[in-house]
Amino acid sequence: MTNNPIFCAIDTSDIDKAVELVEQISPHVGGIKLGLEFFTSCGLLGLEKIKKFEIPIFIDLKLYDIPNTVKQALSNILQFEPNYTTLHLSGGSEMLIECVNTKNELNSITKLIGVTMLTSFNDKLISEIGIEKSVNENVKQLTQLAVNCGMDGIVCSPLEISEVKNTHGSNLEIISPGIRGKKNASNDQKRTLSAKEAIVAGADILVVGRPITDAKDPAKAAENIYSEIT
Repeated sequence: MTNNPIFCAIDTSDIDKAVELVEQISPHVGGIKLGLEFFTSCGLLGLEKIKKFEIPIFIDLKLYDIPNTVKQALSNILQFEPNYTTLHLSGGSEMLIECVNTKNELNSITKLIGVTMLTSFNDKLISEIGIEKSVNENVKQLTQLAVNCGMDGIVCSPLEISEVKNTHGSNLEIISPGIRGKKNASNDQKRTLSAKEAIVAGADILVVGRPITDAKDPAKAAENIYSEIT
C-alpha cells in the first residue's frame, strides 16, 4: 500500500488545538476531515489555517436541504477545492443530480460523496424515525441511487463495505467512518470494524477520529493504526 488511506477527523471547536493536532499527525495520515463542530466554531479562517499544511482535505458537512439550497452551498464549498465533500443521499435524486451538474459546470475535481446511513444508527434507532427497512437494505438502496445520479463515492459503515464492493466494484469510492484500532472503544459508533478489517473488505478511505485525537500521543496513535493495514 503506497498511499495512506487514513483521514483523521478533527472534531474540535478550538482552532489552536486543531492546528496543533494537524501539525503532529500530518506525516502519519493521508488527509484531514473537517466537520460540523470544526466549521461552526473555526469557520473559513480555520479552514485556511489547515490548508496551509498542504494535506488533502475532506469537508464533511453532509449537505441536506431542498435542491437549490444544497446546490448553492455546494458551489461555495467547491471554491475551496477540497478533495472530498459530502451530501446526504436521502436528499433524493433531484438534489443529487443538481449537485453533480454543478460540480461538472465548475470543472471541479472535488469528489462528491453520498452519505448512506450514519454509523451511529442501528435497526432499532432508524425505526424510531419511521424507516421500516433495515440499515443494510437502506444502504443498498441509497448506494444504487448514488450510482444512478453520478456520485463519485459513498460513506458507509465498515459492515456494509463488502456488499457494496461486490455489487458496484470500482464504480464508487468507499469511505468508511467508525474505524477503530485494535484496542479502541467503539464510543457512540454502532457499526464498527478495525482498520485492517475495513481495508480487507474493500474500503478506499478510512475516517478515524477519537482513537487518534484523544490519544496521549496522536502522532503515534496514527502511526500505529497505519501499521495495522500495511
